[in-house]
Amino acid sequence: MTASSIYATLGLSRNPFPPTPDAGSYFFTPRLEEDFVEIVHCIEARKGFILLTGEVGLGKSTLVRRLLDNLQERNCHSALILNTFLQDGALLSAIQTDFGLPPTDSLDQGLARLTEFLIAGHQAGEINLLVIDDAQNLSVDSLELVRLLCNLETGQEKLLQILLVGQPELEQTLATPELRQLKSRIVKHARLSGLLRDEVTRYFDFRVNAAGAEGRLSLDPAAAEVLHRATQGNLRRIHLVLDRCLYGLASTRASVVNVELLNRAVADLPVLGDESVAGVASVGLRHRKAWIFAGLLAGTTATVALASFSLGSSSQPTLSVARGDAQWPPAQEAPSQAFPTASSELARVSTISPQLACENQLKAIAEKDDVVHAQALPDGVVNSLKSSSRFCRFAQGKESWIVWLGRSEARHIVAAQQATRKVQGRLKSMGLLDVREPDDGFFGSKTGEALARFQQQHGLAATGRPDELTLLLLEHQDASPR
Repeated sequence: MTASSIYATLGLSRNPFPPTPDAGSYFFTPRLEEDFVEIVHCIEARKGFILLTGEVGLGKSTLVRRLLDNLQERNCHSALILNTFLQDGALLSAIQTDFGLPPTDSLDQGLARLTEFLIAGHQAGEINLLVIDDAQNLSVDSLELVRLLCNLETGQEKLLQILLVGQPELEQTLATPELRQLKSRIVKHARLSGLLRDEVTRYFDFRVNAAGAEGRLSLDPAAAEVLHRATQGNLRRIHLVLDRCLYGLASTRASVVNVELLNRAVADLPVLGDESVAGVASVGLRHRKAWIFAGLLAGTTATVALASFSLGSSSQPTLSVARGDAQWPPAQEAPSQAFPTASSELARVSTISPQLACENQLKAIAEKDDVVHAQALPDGVVNSLKSSSRFCRFAQGKESWIVWLGRSEARHIVAAQQATRKVQGRLKSMGLLDVREPDDGFFGSKTGEALARFQQQHGLAATGRPDELTLLLLEHQDASPR
């Protein structure tokens, strides 16, 4: 399934959560709208120097593009500088070029020519705007050049309107003593912040409906809470998470992003795993294995490796073809544990809980890189598993649980391809994968769709992703699900 077909499945004309700035569908919060109006006023009133700062991913570049689109109809000519590693004379040359001026031999000549251009524009009633993005990279000397440009003025108005856009480090640079004159010229400072909790759902609705959803897709309130906690309202992170969720919706033909789907998407993004959101997805992240991954979700072929799947007798080498996401929700999941090959707890098996007894039983046969997993089994598969020394079952209340051994590290890609072929063969034998499909050892979209059908038959979330429990059931299936 290609990316475009995924959006079409959901009734969308395009990706509502793109990774690049999308000024055409711009979501205004009340405070952002206020800042935007003030920035436009400062530019139109020719007040001079404006500062826009915010952390990475809060939408600074998107706001700039929206601003430039808005000003195009207001007799405003702009120069947008993106390469802020240009310094001094090279920076001035880039500004001249973007305004359509020929380069000059010296800084003084460049300033003189730019001044003539700006005076002519002012007399013609034009507004000339210079935007420097990623301005935190500018040297002190380059910022001094910006100050000189700020000085170009008539008696009442600035000839050049300047918008510096950067990360919070820019504020620290401007606060240094040598740049106090430049800082004193700031007439408006807009600081961007993340979405508030109650804005996340409105943002989701706005974006998907702008892409053609027409109310068909929704974000569960509890999922919105998790999304805000995981991303802190950062737009770039929100887009990363929700883009992953769209693939889950398409694979299951669902229309609601729920907590389970959102948690899986959060756990799947390393950029969120090392920050303050660890409490949101820590369970899922603890169970993640290494991926050898190249576009599985986008429908391109990928080979993924996880050392826990053999599809053979227990004496055969254990190979894996799957991504190691543990099944959600985490409330039904016991933590994975790395352990030594020997355990002093074996003597107390008769007096401990069934789960710990199972774990200790498996520890006794484990190799040094084995990891124990525990999870509740879906209804209908309890009696359909062949016996194996690598897993143990127990009852907890009305639920049936399984504890099994998996590997803690990924294997070589050749082994992964061999194991993928076994998965493909197994799915074909069950009538879930077209026999005409090649056993090529690559986990592409067809194999993923077949795996999703297997998951659906066995009461699992039909993600099409080869997680630990799916592979365990696939390997040891002995009868049709009940």
